Order: sequence, then structure tokens, then C-alpha cells
Amino acid sequence: MKTHRPRSGLTLIELMVVLALLIILAAVTLPSFAGLKGNSDQRAAADTVRGRIADARGLAMDQGVPYRLAVHQDGTKIRLAPDLPNFSELPVSDEASGSATAIETTVDKVTIKVAADSEGGALVADPAGWITIGTFLPSGICRESGVTVEVHETDFPPIRIQLRGVTGTSRVLQPEAKSGGMP
Repeated sequence: MKTHRPRSGLTLIELMVVLALLIILAAVTLPSFAGLKGNSDQRAAADTVRGRIADARGLAMDQGVPYRLAVHQDGTKIRLAPDLPNFSELPVSDEASGSATAIETTVDKVTIKVAADSEGGALVADPAGWITIGTFLPSGICRESGVTVEVHETDFPPIRIQLRGVTGTSRVLQPEAKSGGMP
């Protein structure tokens, strides 16, 4: 009489059922993982702008010379350097260091736009394509007041940052309320 030993593996059908369950589970969970990222690139760029505003004020006060913060007209670069006629030609670094007098930061997946100043006037680019966000004086104040910077990312409303001239600081503005389809 022959005795049957228990089988030591899985059948092809069993493997295919497990594989199908894993594929269904992945299809259900992947969209939720994509949603976790959200607008993190946009928020990071807004934090960078606010950080450079604080850096500009601090450097101006520390070194006793006006510092200018500007965004390139293509919206992908921010430059912080002493407010000199050769602002756009100063040697750059991506962080503050002893050898570079200018800090230039490139942003990815977002664009930065200087909306307008508090009087509603449009800000113009210099010949090298830099639009001034603010010029920070050694006293800690900013020449420009009420300038609004918008950080844009596809599929998300812009993050708006307003420069406060008297204090040389910034604040994030609340998103504009939707009009509910009304003009």
C-alpha cells in the first residue's frame, strides 16, 4: 500500500491567486501614496523664499550694506547679493560661504512670480532678467513694501508671500476665497 506524502510546494493556481491579490492591493494603495506628497515641492520653495528674505535682512544688518533679493524672470532662480550695479555678475554659490558674495537658488517643479507691490504697480526686470523682491537696508528695514511673491505648482493654488517693508520680514497670505462660480 502506497502512502501519500504531503506535497512540499504550491500549485500554479494558488500562486496566481496570491499574485492577483497583491496586484489588487497595490492598485488600491498606490494612489493614496501619491496623495501623501501633495504640494511638498511648492511648500519647500515657499520656505526657501521666506528663508532668503530672512537671510537678506540678516546679511544686510551684519555686513552693514544693502542686500537685494530678486527672482529671475523665468521663475526658476532666486538670487541674494549685495545691492551693487553688478548684482547679476557677482560670483555665486548655492549657500552662504566666504568666497561667494551672492547666493543663487534654483527651484524645481515650481515657478516663482513677483505679483505686484502694494500700490499695484508692476515690477520690471533689470537687463539681466532679475526682478527685485526687496532691497534690505543695514537698519533691518526693506525699501520695498507690500511686494507679493507667488509660488506656483501645477494643480495647486499659488502660495502667496507678502514682504513687510518696515520690519523686513514676510508673511504667508491666506488663499483667496473661491467665489462659488460667481464672476
